Parts: sequence; C-alpha cells; structure tokens
Amino acid sequence: MRIFRTRPSRWWAYSSSVTAILLLAGAGVHFGAAKVTAPAGETGAAPITAQPSPSSAAETLTEGAAAAPGSKPGSAPKSDQQSGSAKGESARGTDDLDGTSHDDAAGKDSATPAPAAPSTPPTTASGVGAGSAAAPAPAANPAPASRPAAVSPPPASTSATGVPAGTALKRHDGDLVIRTPGTVIDGLDIRGFVRVEAPNVTIRNSIIRGRDTTGDAILIYAGTGKSAGLVVHDTELVAQFPSHRVNGVYGYGFTLTRVAIHNVIDSVHIFGNDVVIQKSWLHDNLHYANDPGWNGGPSHDDSIQIQKGSNIVITGNAISGAYNAALQITQDQGTVSQVSFTSNLVSGGGCTINVAEKGKGAIKGLTISNNIFGGSRFGCSALIPPTTTATMSGNTKSDGTVVRVDRRAQ
Repeated sequence: MRIFRTRPSRWWAYSSSVTAILLLAGAGVHFGAAKVTAPAGETGAAPITAQPSPSSAAETLTEGAAAAPGSKPGSAPKSDQQSGSAKGESARGTDDLDGTSHDDAAGKDSATPAPAAPSTPPTTASGVGAGSAAAPAPAANPAPASRPAAVSPPPASTSATGVPAGTALKRHDGDLVIRTPGTVIDGLDIRGFVRVEAPNVTIRNSIIRGRDTTGDAILIYAGTGKSAGLVVHDTELVAQFPSHRVNGVYGYGFTLTRVAIHNVIDSVHIFGNDVVIQKSWLHDNLHYANDPGWNGGPSHDDSIQIQKGSNIVITGNAISGAYNAALQITQDQGTVSQVSFTSNLVSGGGCTINVAEKGKGAIKGLTISNNIFGGSRFGCSALIPPTTTATMSGNTKSDGTVVRVDRRAQ
C-alpha cells in the first residue's frame, strides 16, 4: 500500500465532518458505554473455506535450505507488490486526518462532502462482524475484484475476535483524535476515523467503520510518534464505505489482540518499532482489478506490510484474503529486523510471505515457525532473498504438500 506523509501543522484541517478532540485533563478517561470485560471463555469464529495449493514448476526448498544466490524460480512473482516498485515511491502528500491527498498522480482531490447527521441510538454486538452492515461504495469507486480463497481460523488461537457478543455499543458520528494519555475508548460504534496522539491509549469492545471521503482513509492512525503503548482489543475494523483508498491500522508502538479487520486494502501497515498482532483475524481485503491509485492496475493489498521497524511479533492469527501478500516486508522507509511470524493460519498473496531487502541489507532476526500455510496465487509459501537468513521450522501446508520457499534477490 502507499506511504502517507502527514504534515502535523495541517492534519486538523479536515473536511466538514464532525470531529471529537479529546483534550480532557488527566489519565484514565473513559468514553462509550459501560465498561465491558472480555470474557475468559471464547466462542467460535465463523469458519472460512480452505484453499488448495496450486501447482507450480518453481523450485521447492525444505525449511532452512538456501538456494544458490541468483537462482530464479520459474513462476515466482516480482519483488514488492509483484511489480518491482515500492508502494511508497508515489510519495503521496497528506494534509488531513483521513489522509486526503493533494499531489496524487490521478489529480487533485475534491473536498470531502459533509456526512448527514444521523441519530445515535445504541447498537448491540452479536459476535464477529457484529453491526457491520456494509454500506454501498461511492459511485466513483471501481468495483472490487474477487478475493483469493481463505483458510479456516485456528480454533485455539483465534476463536473469538471483534466485539464480544451482547456488548451494547453507543454510536459516535465523526472522527476521534485522542490527545490525553491513558484514554480508554470502550463500547463505541465509531462512524469516522481514529487518530491517536497520546501514549497508553486503550480501544476496546468497539467497531470502527470510517466515513465517506474522497481522500485516503486510515481507520486507526498511530504513526505520529506520540502513541506508544496503544492497545486495541476485542474490536472490529470494517470500512462502511469501501474504496481503493481505505486501510486498517497504520503506525507502530501498538498491540492488537482479538481484532477483526476486513473490507480494507491493507489491514495493518507498520513503519516503526514494537508491534504485536496476536489472536486476530485479518481477512477479506478489498481488491480492485483497476485501481486508480495504481494507474489503473490491480490493487497491491497486503494483510500486513512492514516498511521499517524492529521487535515485531505476529502470532496466533488467522490471515487470508490479500492479493499481494499476507506478510510483505519492504524496507522502503528503513531497515527491518527482529520479526517473529509464528503459529498463524495464513494464506493468500502471490507468495504468502514476500520479503524484499531493497538495497538496505539482509533482514536480521526473521523467524517463521509453526505456521499452517494455505494456497497462494503462485503456489509459494514464501519468497525470501538468499542473503536474508530466515529461521524456519515447524511450518506445514493445510493440504499436506511441501512448504515451498523461493529464493531470489530483491
């Protein structure tokens, strides 16, 4: 997905939507319905269908084996985004909370129309995906293409994601900008975007849907350098206005636990240190065969993209539905190191894991272990440069075939 650069002096110049700025004094501020404690027992998530692994003539390596430098498997995709170009190379400038772009290759954006002022009755969650009635996409957006098939969530690690069933939600219309350390957002149905600019914020038992916009949109933005210790749990992120511009979580210094993210282009986009994604369900990415953001080419949607950062843990998740990659490491913004990808049920992408060094040297401390891989468009579970040493063990395929690891410099 594209890099969004934010000019702090102008981020607040939104379009004419309702915006709540949280400037309350002191820590531990609570917003929303009565606090709800996530139950210790978890109920089952909705199953999704397993995808068989396609056949391919490209080379197959056993875990830990390395091909000779310069080897070129026959059907492996090109590097990052399957095109050899970085998502960040467009250097899109952004001014607003929703990432409205003003130097887009496709032309200048028009102002975001003000949304209607709906009533705010409480809603009730009923489990995974609760309350997320999909609104139609704006007419100007292209129609999404069909998504890759998925694999079933692991029953032990991702048995419950999103808002716990029976949680009463209070509707909030407009964006939230959180500036008070220790703020707790609890039990909200948010029809806007969330931007975190304070440490130790908690978002729980909530749904974040975004709003209609003509600009780039991020459901949770935590990339200002001020939001260390952000915790999001038992929460759903789903775009109520699907478009080629909408994404899930952007930033660093956060932990996602039992979070369901779907109906967006990139589920999670990381460009810094200290990230944990655990027991979550990232699925059903938006994909457009003719994406205006890619000059009419296909969307480069990823479940997780890491552009720089260290100390990144991705464990016990169900990850599926991305066209480009389930895990994409690019080093577009800086070096990447100490990435642990373990105990996930994962599928999708050209190669499900796609690692590119981009001239910044080998990725150090990359561990890929105890994952169950489903299918991918090119039949490979991982594409890793021969100069990057990945510690791989205990990985299997859902259909019993060999875990295929392709090696090529990129």
